[in-house]
Amino acid sequence: MVKKPLASPLILSGAGSDRLAFIGELTARTPGAIWVPVLKSAAELRAMTFDLSGLSHLDLNGAAQLLWLKGLLEKKGVKLKLTDPPEHLRPIWELASQTLGPPSAPPASPNFFQNVGLNALGLYRDSLDLISFLGEILVNFFKILPSFWRFRWKATLAIAEVSAVNAFPVTALVALLVGLILAFQAAMFMKLFGVTIFVADLVGLSIIRELGTLLTAIVLTGRSGSAFSAQLGAMKSNQEIDAFITMGLSPVRDLALPRIMALTLATPFLTVLADFAGLVGGNVVMVTLGYPVIVFWQELSTTVDLSDIATGLFKSLVFGFTVASIGCQRGLATGPGAEAVGEATTKGVVTNIVVLAALDSLFAVLFYVLNW
Repeated sequence: MVKKPLASPLILSGAGSDRLAFIGELTARTPGAIWVPVLKSAAELRAMTFDLSGLSHLDLNGAAQLLWLKGLLEKKGVKLKLTDPPEHLRPIWELASQTLGPPSAPPASPNFFQNVGLNALGLYRDSLDLISFLGEILVNFFKILPSFWRFRWKATLAIAEVSAVNAFPVTALVALLVGLILAFQAAMFMKLFGVTIFVADLVGLSIIRELGTLLTAIVLTGRSGSAFSAQLGAMKSNQEIDAFITMGLSPVRDLALPRIMALTLATPFLTVLADFAGLVGGNVVMVTLGYPVIVFWQELSTTVDLSDIATGLFKSLVFGFTVASIGCQRGLATGPGAEAVGEATTKGVVTNIVVLAALDSLFAVLFYVLNW
């Protein structure tokens, strides 16, 4: 025969008034029937106070009974106030309130104007972070100038090989196909006027001044800039960056600067190869139209000069620096967790594409004004 557990000696003092004092133990042994008179007396009241200062014992079950009673009375329109229990019972009461209490209401969704403001504020903060990172890069660069030969050139060359030299096949393929497409599209219209020979001029200027540089930068954004973000982001997420700082090392100087210098110096060479691949694509189209190979290059030499080549190489330096800098900045700004690494990589690629388009537009206007 199983014995029933003894009821917990909980005394409710002041029943029938708007204040009820709890004296004794409120635990799993407290019978549920004790709350019946409380519900009856509270049915006629609009406000009620439960004084918990007289409790001697409290467990999660007893706290759950109080929270259940509180929710039930509030549904009936009774405004219930609970005073704090004694000091030694507050930890169990706070734990029960956090875990067993009613869930907090979800925050209201921002409206259209709030979204616009939040996005504008985020863009402003991102711009400040990028400018601050740019200043930090320049400061560290000038610091290493007195001992430039002691810079981590071996690591820089290794990064250049992985990020730029190994990117040549895909860059050349994209440039070759773009050269083919551009030449075919131009030939369709120039053939109507009998000036198909000028396809060489159009393809040459477009590839050397604009498309070769821009295509190289976009390929490096997806291949190398995203890799920089992921590598540094993983290090930040694993607290390796914090370990660098603890040892007195600078993440910008020792991790970001070699990557930035490697990609900045390697991008012009990759751009030259991409330009050549794009011109070969245009030449293939000219050959299919009946022009000898030598005619394409002779016509090209009459239009393209050193200023066009210098323009493309200058832009490639700026674009390479931009791709590497934004990729490293996003990686070093990564938050904790694996999800933050993916988010930082995505932000780096998107930011790079937008900034590259803006810079290319700025250069186009600037060179037009300067008649360059």
